[in-house]
Amino acid sequence: MQFRKLYKWIPAVMIMMLLFVFSSQPYQQQSLKTDIEKSITQHSVKERLSGFSFTYAGHEVSIQSLGIGGFIEFFIRKAAHFSIYGLLGMFVLYALNSGRRGRDFTLAVFISFLYACSDELHQAFTPDRTPMVQDVLLDTAGAVCGALVLILFWRWRTGRKLAHKRGKGPLDNGRKEGGPSRASESR
Repeated sequence: MQFRKLYKWIPAVMIMMLLFVFSSQPYQQQSLKTDIEKSITQHSVKERLSGFSFTYAGHEVSIQSLGIGGFIEFFIRKAAHFSIYGLLGMFVLYALNSGRRGRDFTLAVFISFLYACSDELHQAFTPDRTPMVQDVLLDTAGAVCGALVLILFWRWRTGRKLAHKRGKGPLDNGRKEGGPSRASESR
């Protein structure tokens, strides 16, 4: 039984290892700017998004400040942060699953938050990388969403199992497949 509990942690630990490897790489090793700029028609992107500008971590994010490749790369990198931490939150909740969903959810998000903090601290010691509080918040939001997706999945699955036990499928309103409808039973 103990082995099974440890076995459930494998996906979360693999995500943590993947994050550690990516955080160990200097920015230049991960840069997508050149590939993005080769892949897109810059005129159409610049035409559509040149007026789009906002501040993130005290820096302007716009085509004018980052260039087209840097601007698109910003969104790819932030989506990657959110998504990978979404998976981490989901897998940590899966590993913790003790039947006490509220407590497990809170603990899964807290563990993901602590890992996000340690990941940003790790980036402080990696060349050309900058730790950001905003990234910790984005990572934590991803973990919350990932854990919520798993809870919703569990609820959906539990509802389907209960409906199946009662002899009701999700769409059959109590009828057995191929059997008579309730209207024809009363005749």
